[in-house]
Amino acid sequence: MFFDRQLTKVEIASRLGISRFRVARLIDQALADGIVRIEFRDVPDQDRTLAGEIEERYALDLCLVAAGEPSGSTAAARLAATLVDELLAPGEAIGIAWGSTLSQVVREMPRRNDPASAVVQLAGSSSRLHAERDPGELTRVLAERLGGSHHRLYAPAFVESAELRSALARQPDVAAAIAQFDQLSMALVGIGAFGDGGPTSTSSLVSSGALEPAELDRVRALGAVGDLVVHAFDRSGAFVAPEISDRAMAISVEQLRSVPRVIAIAAGEGKTAAIRGALETGVISILVTDAAAAVGVARPRSGRPRPTAGSRP
Repeated sequence: MFFDRQLTKVEIASRLGISRFRVARLIDQALADGIVRIEFRDVPDQDRTLAGEIEERYALDLCLVAAGEPSGSTAAARLAATLVDELLAPGEAIGIAWGSTLSQVVREMPRRNDPASAVVQLAGSSSRLHAERDPGELTRVLAERLGGSHHRLYAPAFVESAELRSALARQPDVAAAIAQFDQLSMALVGIGAFGDGGPTSTSSLVSSGALEPAELDRVRALGAVGDLVVHAFDRSGAFVAPEISDRAMAISVEQLRSVPRVIAIAAGEGKTAAIRGALETGVISILVTDAAAAVGVARPRSGRPRPTAGSRP
């Protein structure tokens, strides 16, 4: 009654017709005898000052910043998995995109048995994607960890035309997955960083080869610094090249905006510009990152040092 049903000692005493002092002794005995065991999850340290600054600057519902060791995407992924486990209610539908960081989040997710839950693939795939980054595989594995069902999107990330996209979207298997986009209570997305096309590029959209080189050059020429799911955006948060997004077998920007909780996970100093642009889109409600990226994200665009705790900006 105390640990499982969350009743108070007074309520338990009243129901069982015993004193609250005896209730307290029984609870203590249950702990001492190992009948009840309390565990504290190993969650990475957090920089709450940096997180608060980012929340305020970008009007986020929540920001979590992993600090200390392990650093980078590993710590952010562990923190994100803990958060998702806390926020995801039984029977809810969760969407997942693609990327190496999201694959780490999936591996860190605690197992549960929730047959009513559903995991939905948010974008098509590419034959060049490594298996651990493939959105269909991430969808399947996450559903397995949650004990629920999964809805895979059997389609490439991009097709030749908007007309072909519409035709494919009418196919039963594809239509069944797309229909789930409007049922999501949560979406897990990475933030791809375009960089210069070389080692600084950490976007699965770029590395997957889903877009032709000429199309990537055009997107970069329009000022794109990163992407959410498959939708490229610039530093100001404006989505660019809508004609390319119209060919994407993926959740649309408008549908993504309608998801109650869009959780973005991205880490590393090289992701700073992309994270800032992604936050400017207004799509993201929760950000999980690490201190290396957060310092740059919290810093004013003028380049002035970020205010210390307790100081005025």
